[in-house]
Amino acid sequence: MNKTLISLLLLLPSGIGALSTTPPAITTPTRHNNNKILKGIDASQFRHPLDRDLTNFFSKAPLSNVATFAIKRSLSIVEQGVRLDLLSSSVKVSPNQLPELYESMQEAASILDMEVVPELYVQSSPQANAYTLALQGQEDNSKPAIVVVTSALLDRCTDAEVQAIIGHELGHLKCSHSLYLTLGGLASTPLRGLPLVGSQAEKLLQEWRLAAEYSCDRAALLVSQDVSIVAGAMLKLFAGTSRATNTEAFVDQSREYEQLLKDANPMVRASIRMQQRTHPLPVKRVGELENWFRSDEYKAIVNVEE
Repeated sequence: MNKTLISLLLLLPSGIGALSTTPPAITTPTRHNNNKILKGIDASQFRHPLDRDLTNFFSKAPLSNVATFAIKRSLSIVEQGVRLDLLSSSVKVSPNQLPELYESMQEAASILDMEVVPELYVQSSPQANAYTLALQGQEDNSKPAIVVVTSALLDRCTDAEVQAIIGHELGHLKCSHSLYLTLGGLASTPLRGLPLVGSQAEKLLQEWRLAAEYSCDRAALLVSQDVSIVAGAMLKLFAGTSRATNTEAFVDQSREYEQLLKDANPMVRASIRMQQRTHPLPVKRVGELENWFRSDEYKAIVNVEE
């Protein structure tokens, strides 16, 4: 990948590009579990409150024509390069290539009642990771969004955990985490002088990117409908190992963290916040997700009876 493409990729926030609602249409997958299909589910039903508030704020703020043009032009070049790079050096998942993984993606999209399904690629990498790339505002709307999972992620996680991670990535698309989140990636570049990119907006954009991860963790839970699966996936990713780990102990660790943070010196709390640059701290995410799993809001969505 050439230097120009690499520099443009650095403009994007980790794990998400901008949204494009494009074909292909969703197909009915072969069911591998008994999870409920959440027909009619809307992002507003599971979006994290901070994500919702900041989405409303930034969606109403005007962008100049110069800023919009610069961002879309950059993303268009990125999309071309990434798609070609993936086709040349990764494995495109299809009914004839890794069919079980293909069905897992189809099933996750069906559970979230998505109108379109992104292309799925497996990328060779020693790092367990997944990310989403799609574009908004293209003149050519024929290209679907892209989800990439790495080989290390597939080797480290169970099939159910992989599907939960795919659900997280689909959450970015379902919630339309698009152009404005991309602005957060531009905030540390020479383009920071553009409207809604400079230092005044940088803090809010950073908070939004963190809140977006909470929303997508909820999407992962809606796909798996088992908090231990999502927590287990996080634990394996953050621990960096596929060895036997205790998910319940990790949840207990998140509770211990929250209590200690609550009692900590303000300077310590400020330092901890500085560590959350692009993604919330692992135990914070598990704690947030467990709280939502126990909430009436979640139970109403999946129609859980007490």
